[in-house]
Amino acid sequence: MLRGSRFGLHNCRMRRGPGPHRGFTMVELMIVVGVIGILASIAIPGYQRITARSNRSEMFTTLSKFRLYFKNIHDNQGTFETAQTLPAGNTSAVNPSSSIPPGTPAGWVTNANGWMDLPFPPEGGVKMRYWYQMGSRDGSDGRVHDVTFYACGGFPGSGPTTQACGDGTMVGNYRYVETFHGNGTSDVFEAPEF
Repeated sequence: MLRGSRFGLHNCRMRRGPGPHRGFTMVELMIVVGVIGILASIAIPGYQRITARSNRSEMFTTLSKFRLYFKNIHDNQGTFETAQTLPAGNTSAVNPSSSIPPGTPAGWVTNANGWMDLPFPPEGGVKMRYWYQMGSRDGSDGRVHDVTFYACGGFPGSGPTTQACGDGTMVGNYRYVETFHGNGTSDVFEAPEF
């Protein structure tokens, strides 16, 4: 009888333990939030670096078109200064407009000063701002053999926007300057360096 009473109905209910859990404890939720925070702190800077690299990729593609255009002019005319380009020492307009901050997508202005004859202008939303300056005439032959390209950008997560760009009314946190010579070589300055 004692043996039978041990397995009675009232003892089976006691073995089941408490009722089913209905949710998470506060500690469990705090652990999950902490893990998500750690993962986000690792992922967000990586995403910002990838975004900055894609903007630089846009810049290199655009500048390669500029180089090709000006190299063809110099090879055919013996100078960068022609009827299609600016006179020696002059600076083109900032394109897209400098009134739109760097990093904000904007359309290319095909009729801006110095950009009217550029074949294959950039398409879509251009995030960097570009301009160029014609070099001075060479003392030996009176021709222009240098042109300087400028690019200014605003990359998220790359620090404060302290790089003065264009005529000084525009600032970004990335600046690229390339002096392109008629012989096809370049001198490059980039801040900050990648």
